[in-house]
Amino acid sequence: MEGVSGLKGGRVAGRANSAPAGRVRALAAVELRRMMRAPGTLVGVVGFLILLAVGHWSHWTTLPPRPEDDRLFVWAYIVAMCGMLRFGLAEDRELGIDEYLVPNLVSPLRYALSKLLATTAMLGVFGAGAFVCAAAASAGDLQYAAWYTVLMTLVVWMLLPVLLLVEICIDTRYPALFVLLAFVATLIVGRLMLGPVAIVRLLGLDVERYVYASLGPLGVRALVSGWLLVILYPLCRLRLVGRAGWSWAGV
Repeated sequence: MEGVSGLKGGRVAGRANSAPAGRVRALAAVELRRMMRAPGTLVGVVGFLILLAVGHWSHWTTLPPRPEDDRLFVWAYIVAMCGMLRFGLAEDRELGIDEYLVPNLVSPLRYALSKLLATTAMLGVFGAGAFVCAAAASAGDLQYAAWYTVLMTLVVWMLLPVLLLVEICIDTRYPALFVLLAFVATLIVGRLMLGPVAIVRLLGLDVERYVYASLGPLGVRALVSGWLLVILYPLCRLRLVGRAGWSWAGV
């Protein structure tokens, strides 16, 4: 009997320990579905397809030798991210969802982790779709499709800490627009103060087309951005604590 009760107790404890992880996955899945169904996502995807189509129509209707450019892929990606990229923290504050979730279902850490997982999954899904669309529009030019997909994914990941700061400070459903404005302002000010070459190198954007080794500096900045997200978590948690009534004793 003791063995049976011990086995049952172990199973119950195992379920209890796995429950928080299951909640994180469930919340991330819900957030991902909400991102996919948002009006901004639809606008962003349509804008991406239109710009990509225009860029490739211009490319294919030009007599050889055709210019070696991005065929509006970069601008199309920017438009898509402006519509769909967000953690959802500001929207949750607006709807009062965070006040319900954090005290009742998950800790602040797991709430924030679910947001990061959903955003990462969204970037992966959209990146895969962008690669397929670019490959189809370029008549199977996989080198072109892969290069610009990887490049823009790294750029977006590098800017995620800025996105988090915007959502912590500003109540908006389209925080990526503010990130874009901040990025453009940084480029303009940096160009005036440091020069165009220096600011491009500082941001890790001094890349050579189709040379993946040249993405090294940008990749390093993307890795640093991951750690910056960790460093910024206390600010995110403080905002949740202030609204949801949590103490610093909870994780």
